[in-house]
Formats: sequence, C-alpha cells, structure tokens
Amino acid sequence: MFQGFYNLASGILYQNRNLNVISNNMVNSNTPGYKSDRLVSTTFKDEMLYRSGNRDKSNSVEVGSVSMMRAARTMETSYEQGSMDETGGNLDFALTKPGFFMIQDSDGNKVYTRNGSFSIDSEGYLCQSSQGRVLGEDGNPIEMPTDHITVDQSGNIYEAPIEGVATEEGSDNDQEATLIGKIGVVDFEDYSQLVKGDNGTFTTTAEATAADGGIQWKNLERSNLDPIEEMTSMLSSQRASQSAAQVLKIYDQLMSKVVTDIGRV
Repeated sequence: MFQGFYNLASGILYQNRNLNVISNNMVNSNTPGYKSDRLVSTTFKDEMLYRSGNRDKSNSVEVGSVSMMRAARTMETSYEQGSMDETGGNLDFALTKPGFFMIQDSDGNKVYTRNGSFSIDSEGYLCQSSQGRVLGEDGNPIEMPTDHITVDQSGNIYEAPIEGVATEEGSDNDQEATLIGKIGVVDFEDYSQLVKGDNGTFTTTAEATAADGGIQWKNLERSNLDPIEEMTSMLSSQRASQSAAQVLKIYDQLMSKVVTDIGRV
C-alpha cells in the first residue's frame, strides 16, 4: 500500500509540473517566434538505473525493487518553424530559416530570440520592447534615423526615398536609398546548450555563427504551438492529477480504517 502512496504522489507532482509547462505555452501562444516546450517523464526505476550502479558506469546494476514512481526527466523545446503572419508593420521582421535575432539587454548581455516585433527607443535605436536593443551584423546596436525604410531578405535596412521630394536636379523620386545597417542573424550548432528565458528568449555560452535567416519584412513568425493540442494536453493532465488525488484519498481512508479497526481488535 505504501508503494501506492508513492506512485500516486509522484504522479500528482509530475502532472502539476506538466500543467505549469502547458500554461506557460498557452500564455505565450500570441508571442511572435515563441517555441513551445514539452515535459518528458520517466519512472523512478529508470532514474535509479541511470544514476546508480558500480563504480564502472558502463556496467550499471539495479538498485532496489521495481517502482513506477513518475518523475520529470527533462524539458524539450520544439524549434519547428512557425507560420508567417503578414502585419504590414515597418519594424516587423520574421525569420524563414534557422537562426535568431541578437538583442543586447540593459546589462550589456546578449539574448537570442525569433521575435522580430521591433520598435525605436527614445535614443533612436532599433529595439525590442522590454528586452533591449537589436544588434547588427557587426555586433553593435542599430541606430535608426527614421522608420521610413525598406529592407531586403538579407536584413539590410535602407532609408527609403521620400516620394514627391525634388532633388537638386528638379526631378522627383530619383533619390538613392541610404544603407542604415544590417540586422544580425546568428545560429548555433547545438540547440541543447540554449537556456530558455522569459518571453521566448534564449541565452547561451555557446559560440554563435552568422546565418542567413531569410528575413521577411513586414511579417512576424507565429508561435509554433498548436492551441488545440495544448488544451487537450492540459485537460488530460488535469484529469490525471484529479484521478490520482481521488485514489490517494481512498488510500488514506483505508489506512485510517485499518489502523482504527485493528486497534480495536
């Protein structure tokens, strides 16, 4: 019976952690470029086999009896491409290939994101709200003299000619676009070294390499989670937790009855 207590309690703890992961996914369902997470579980026996054994770990041995206690093993992030959402915003950018935008936070540290919903801060730099300034290909913040721009697929930002403004020659619309800067896009060889933070951003100590992210201007990448699938997982997890709690209550009542009845005998 004690084994039943352990199994049910571990199941409730796992489902609570799983609900936290699903809830975070749901909260970020409208966050551009967000990558969904999934909690992967294992049994306590598997954990023991992995962590215990002889001094030579190549010949591990079982420790204790078989147990079905459930535990969270790891959390996996899906980096699958999200669909494109055409916004028409001059400062909206989407990556159609693997890679990340580089953001410099207020402490000077770099964070990486797929969220290309940018703006211009009070000092005239391209930034991402609440995160920091967007870094260019050269690793420096991009200063934006105007938001009247054009952008190519390589991330080059040009100051667009203003229509109807006459040049010195007296003709209209023959001004050349001026290069402002180029948005930096980087990628990593091993995504397992990325540490997920708030709002779908990532940090890492791994070396970043320049990448062709295939920038699509005036678009945003949607989160790659499926709301229906997440809702189904949430309901399933809630029911599993409630069922385990009910059975655990029955176990507790049986134990109390055994103690009181045996005590009378």
